Amino acid sequence: MTKTQHKDTTGGDPELPDQKDISDAALNDTDRAKIIYRLTLRLMLTVLGEAMRKTPLDPIDHILALGIGSANLSHIDSNPELCRQHATGIEPDALRRGISRGGIARALHMPAETVRRRLNALIEAQVLVERNDGLVLAADNPLRLGSNQESWLFITHQFERLVRDLKARGVSLDDRSPSVS
Repeated sequence: MTKTQHKDTTGGDPELPDQKDISDAALNDTDRAKIIYRLTLRLMLTVLGEAMRKTPLDPIDHILALGIGSANLSHIDSNPELCRQHATGIEPDALRRGISRGGIARALHMPAETVRRRLNALIEAQVLVERNDGLVLAADNPLRLGSNQESWLFITHQFERLVRDLKARGVSLDDRSPSVS
């Protein structure tokens, strides 16, 4: 260690002398938000990268399919009791609630025509099913989107890594939210 370096006990880089000692200092809202933003972005990109490696879909089609799957099961996911009750298996199509093309386009802030065209291709590929109540990510879709235990475990590992990394950087996971102007 040279004279300009110091022993770092916070996990930081000794080559960056302007680092704050996080062991004693509380984070302000801006610092906290930046750390959460960067680590969460890393999580999202890691998960998306893994998805691209595992399926032949491009990122937009993958997001559309998973967005529909999430909307289909939101009535279960928003109820803690139902969520735990259905945690042991794959929810059958009968429990899934359809969503319209327009609904998914609005939810993802995407052009309606682009969404329509891409969803039609996903229906043709049997990833999505069109029913009277809207589109559903089929429980038995050929790509196993949304129903792949290996993916669940990968995302769980990445989420747990996020929580550990936030804690290591002094970010508390309490209910406070930074003020947004």
